[in-house]
Amino acid sequence: MTVPPKLTYLALFLGYALEGTSLPVPAELLSLGSGHYISLGLVSFWGSVLAAVAGNVTGSLVAYAAGWLTGSSIRRGSPLARLLGVNRAALERAEPWLRRFGGFTTFAARWIGFIRPAALMGAGAMRVRLPAFVFFGALGSFSYCLLWQYLGWRFAPLARHLLSGHVWEGVAALVLSIAAGVVTLRLMGRD
Repeated sequence: MTVPPKLTYLALFLGYALEGTSLPVPAELLSLGSGHYISLGLVSFWGSVLAAVAGNVTGSLVAYAAGWLTGSSIRRGSPLARLLGVNRAALERAEPWLRRFGGFTTFAARWIGFIRPAALMGAGAMRVRLPAFVFFGALGSFSYCLLWQYLGWRFAPLARHLLSGHVWEGVAALVLSIAAGVVTLRLMGRD
């Protein structure tokens, strides 16, 4: 059974949008799945990259807007900040980077996951210029999503071979990845 291409692009967009908000969503697994379809010629490589980047930038803008709207309440531990693992200590660690490098911090946050929540929400709370935030965030997202789509595409034949007849192991790996993300989020919120 194959997924229609438009649904593959939609899944990439939504998965990377959720991950872009800093929720612990293993969107990279979606890239590996879309890589399978790319290798079969069912979806476009560049269409998949574009869908993932658009979703990730959209999610990052949601995190930025949340920081902008909640502002100082992040420091007091707003429910949204706690959900995303942003606490006073994390924000205080991100502030010097945001003050010194501004939007470039969002590029780094795309690649360094544990700083992402504080960097994205902190950028909004500190009113980092939106054009710089979007430019560097999109650049970081493009490079990140390009790498994962390429890896998914190139390793798809190997994954097909390894998983042939072992669907439940693949499902178990996905569930364990999601569980690990949730546990990480919980532990980050204990500062």
